[in-house]
Amino acid sequence: MLQYSIDNHINIENMEQIEALLQSIGLTDTEAHIYLTGLAYPTIEAGELSKLTKIKRTTVYHALGTLLEKGLVAKKRTLKGLGFIMTSPDRLRSFIDNKIDFLKQQQTAIKGMEPLLEKYTKSKEPQTWVMHYEGIEGIKVVIEYALYAKSRQWDIIAPVDNFFKQFDKSYAQYFLKTRKENNIKARSLWEKDVTGRTLSRTEAEMRNPRLLPQSMWGKFKSVIILFDNKVAFISSLKDESAVLIQSEEIYRTHAAMFESLWQASLPYPAK
Repeated sequence: MLQYSIDNHINIENMEQIEALLQSIGLTDTEAHIYLTGLAYPTIEAGELSKLTKIKRTTVYHALGTLLEKGLVAKKRTLKGLGFIMTSPDRLRSFIDNKIDFLKQQQTAIKGMEPLLEKYTKSKEPQTWVMHYEGIEGIKVVIEYALYAKSRQWDIIAPVDNFFKQFDKSYAQYFLKTRKENNIKARSLWEKDVTGRTLSRTEAEMRNPRLLPQSMWGKFKSVIILFDNKVAFISSLKDESAVLIQSEEIYRTHAAMFESLWQASLPYPAK
C-alpha cells in the first residue's frame, strides 16, 4: 500500500479503504493513489502530485495517461502550465458500466467462436476426466460449467440447505439471472421445504420440481447436477468443495438413478 502524504478531513485508514475499493474495480495502486490525492484539489499539476504522493514524476505522468484513457482525469491549461482535474466520483459508475459492456461484447464474441474452437479441441479433449475444486471460487467454476450446458437441460438433486441458499445474495442473483438468460430448464428433485413456500408458474416451469421420497430427506448435503455428459457435486458452504466428472458411463449411471427417483417422487405444490 502506498503511503499517503496529504492530511485533511479524511483519515488515513479511510483513504486506504477507498484506495482498496478503487483497486477492486480495476485501478492500479498508483492510479488509485493519484486519483484520490488529486480529488482533493480543483486542479493539480503533475509535479505537485509527485511531491504529494512521493511518486516519481515519470510514473505520475504514466498513471495520469492511463487515467485519462479510463475517463477519470481531464486536462486543463493553467497559467502555470498543464493541470489535471480528477473527474467527479460519479464517473466511476460509468467506468464500471463501460467495463460491463466490454465484457458482454467479449462474451458474445466467445459464443460466436465456440463452434470454430470445438473443431480444434474436440479431437484432443479426453472423453473422461475428473476435476476437484476447493474454496468458493472453485465451486463457482463448476457452476459456470453447468450454467453454460450445451443441452440447456439439468437433472438436479438438491437438499433444503444447499450452497445457493447459504451463499451471498448477490451471487445467487447472478446465478438466477444467468440461468434465465441461457434458458436452462431442469427437472429438480427436492426435499420437503420446511418453509412451505410455493412457486410461481414461471419458477415451476423452469425448475420443474418434485419431492423426493421421504426416506431420502436429510440423507445428503451436496447438490448434484447432471448435464450434457457431466455430473457435478457441489458441497455445502461448510465444506467449500466441488467435483466435476465428465464421463458418458458415469453420467448414464447417475441419470438412471435420477430417473428412478423421479418416478418415485411426488409433485411439488403449485401456487
